[in-house]
Order: sequence, then structure tokens, then C-alpha cells
Amino acid sequence: MNLQGSGSNHNRKPNLNDDNSIFMNFQDGNEYERITGQKPSVSNTAGFDSEEERATKLKEAKEKENSRAYDELDDFVYRQGRRRHYSKKHHHRHRSHSSHSSEHGTLVKKKKRKHRRKRFKRWQKVCIGIICTILALIIASIVSLIIMINMGKSAMLDNSGLNINVPDNAVTGDNGNTIIYKGEKYRYNENITSILCMGIDKDEFSDVDGEIGTGGNADSIFVITLDLYDGTTKLINISRDTMTDVGIYSPSGKYVGQKNAQIALAYAYGDGRDTSCHNELVSVRELLYNVPINSYLSLDMNGIVAINDAIGGVTVVSPETIGDFKQGESYTLMGDFAQSFVRTRSHATVEGNSLRMQRQKAYLEGFASSLVSKTKYDLTAPITIFNTASPYVCTNIDASKVAFLSMNAIQGNYKAFEIENVPGKVKQGKKYAEFYVDENEFFEMFLDVYYIKIGKA
Repeated sequence: MNLQGSGSNHNRKPNLNDDNSIFMNFQDGNEYERITGQKPSVSNTAGFDSEEERATKLKEAKEKENSRAYDELDDFVYRQGRRRHYSKKHHHRHRSHSSHSSEHGTLVKKKKRKHRRKRFKRWQKVCIGIICTILALIIASIVSLIIMINMGKSAMLDNSGLNINVPDNAVTGDNGNTIIYKGEKYRYNENITSILCMGIDKDEFSDVDGEIGTGGNADSIFVITLDLYDGTTKLINISRDTMTDVGIYSPSGKYVGQKNAQIALAYAYGDGRDTSCHNELVSVRELLYNVPINSYLSLDMNGIVAINDAIGGVTVVSPETIGDFKQGESYTLMGDFAQSFVRTRSHATVEGNSLRMQRQKAYLEGFASSLVSKTKYDLTAPITIFNTASPYVCTNIDASKVAFLSMNAIQGNYKAFEIENVPGKVKQGKKYAEFYVDENEFFEMFLDVYYIKIGKA
């Protein structure tokens, strides 16, 4: 069967009278047999019994042939359509890469490249660049903060200088890692770090055996101890009048020697900053059996107002009646009232400094409470306070230590302050009040702060 597959055949029905061998009129029984596959009756020479039967048989054969032609034509049209679709795709590809139409192919390639370049518009690229930069800065900041925190931790827990000098009624081993006292064995707590804090009165001078110190006096001295494992925070409050060995230097900076004097005077024999802090640190360590103290901070008392107001004020209950304050009354200190509460001291009695230390203790507790509360809502609060205090502060606490301490505070690793005064008695000396430490009580307090009891010796 020869069918022409052109577009014009799609809507044209086959005609059995076409000039085509498949559509010719039937002439005899052979043609009938060819079409139907059956032999007609052979009762006459034409292969049919009568003209009527011939007409009927041929009609049936034509209808059957007609139906078959429709089926084959539908199949042909379907196949031709598939061929044209494939031919178009193949031809399009061929044209885009053929050498005889290189100009057109180049144009197509250029258009494709141009399309790829326009995948992101300019403003989209800018936005993506900004986002990537911000993410990179955030990641870099986080990494830097982690590094700073770890550096701060390492610096604050440096116990390489451990070399404890115990009193005569105690025995030490391994440079003070273990101590035996009254039948009990103690082990040094390596998770503790110490910070020496000093409140400096720059207006005071010192005179020890004719040597003048002009750096100022450490009117407030306390050591903050932080147990970085269980969060225990203790403050050892040291009376400024405590009698101990003090390093004396001439105005030119020449070392004169050690003298037994008020511990506050150690600060005077220096430059009023780092050398003064170092000299005070040496005296405090001497008092504390040479325990490692890796950090220090001195604050000019004139900076109390700025720091107090930066934190939003400090609420206290006055432990005594003095100046503008009455015993038992609550005050929210702002401005000069904060400085007056911390600095005022009665000179009418030798207990004047001890009473002032009680007010300073109340202020420190209120200050710590305000700082922790503010930090919970503003993570930058410690940095803000640190920056506010900077003009009045001399310290070796760098950014890494601040980051480490702030992270611990945010995580709630610090418990409420436990403030302990160095035990002893005060008496009037030749010129000034003198405070003498009760050695037994103080050493037991020292063991409680820095050591862990591990059993019987």
C-alpha cells in the first residue's frame, strides 16, 4: 500500500476508487480472495453464484478494505509527525553548530552566553555579595571571640608560679599543691583564679623612714577569687591598715628594701600605675602565703561616680550612720553620693576603716547585683562599664580576660558574692591605726578559699 505522508493527507479520507492498486474495483474471485483471505463460492466462472452475491461480497470486501486503509493511514500520520518533530530538533542543533552558517551559530552562542550572564541581575549580585560579607564577618567574629575566650581562660588559670609559704604549724608538699594541717590533707584547687582590686586615693602620700611615696594610697584592697568549675565567688577584704612587709622605693625608683608598714602604702612607692600595682601585688601575695594572683585592677576613686552612673546606680543599705547616711536606711546611690558612701571614713576612732569596709562591702554586693542584672538584658554591659572605667583604671585584664569572664557571667556560672574580712585586731600605732592579722584564723580561711579537703593525712 503506497500512502503519501504529506500535511494534506491529515484531513483527507482514503477513496477506494483512487488510481491505486489497493483501491481498484474488484474484478473477480481472485481479487476477492486477495482482499478477504477467503475463497468465494465456485459455482460459476467468476467465482460467485450470482450477480447479487457478487455485489454483496464485493461490498463487504470494500468496507473491510476501507477500514484497514483508515487504520494504516492513522498509523502513518502518527509516524510522520514523530519524524518531523525529531527532524526539527536535529536540524536546529545542526544549524547552531554547522560551519556553513558560522555567523548565525556565533550569534546563537553569544546570545546563550549573554543569557547566562543575566542569570542574576546586578542588584541581586550586590545583595548576595552583602549577605556573604555579613556572614563572613559574623563567622570571623565568632571564631575570634572563641579564641579570645580560650586565651583569657589560659591566662587566668596560669598556676605555674605556685609556691606556697605555709606557717610553722602546717606542712606543704610539691610547692604547695598539697598541705597537711591539723591532721587533714588538702589539695590546691587549680580551677581558682584571683584578681587583686584596689581603690586608690591619689591625694594621699606616704612617708616610711624618710622615703616619700607619691603614687597614692590603696584605701580599698580586696582579692576576688573565682572558682571556674562550680562558680563559687569569694571576696577577701583586706584592711588598708594591715601590717605586713612593704617594698620601699626612692623617688628615683631605686629599691631601698622591705619595711613593716601598712599594706596600703605599698602602692605609694611606684609610678601611680603599673609599678605601683605590681608593688601592691607583691605585698598582697606575701600576706596570702604567695598564692598565684595573675590579674590586678586599680581604680582611682574619682572614677566611682562615672562607673556608678553608667550601671544605672547602685542600691545599698547603710551599715552605719555617717555623713548623709543613716544606719539601716536603703539608698539608690547616684553621682557624688556613691563616692561619698564608699570613701568617707571617721578618724575619731581606730575602727573608722573597719566601718568603712562594711560600707564598701555593701556597695560591692549592690554593684555586682546591678551588673549581673544589666548583663542579662544587655550583653555589652560589661564592656560598656569597662570602657567607662578605662580613664580611671590601671589593669592587666585585657580583652581576652574580659571576654572569658563575661561569657561565664552570661552562662550563670557565678554564684552570689561571699565576702570575708581578713580576721584580726586593730590598735593605734605611733602615727596611724595598725591592723594585725590573726594567723590561725586567717590560714584556715585561706585553706577554705583556695584548697579542697581530700581526707586524713
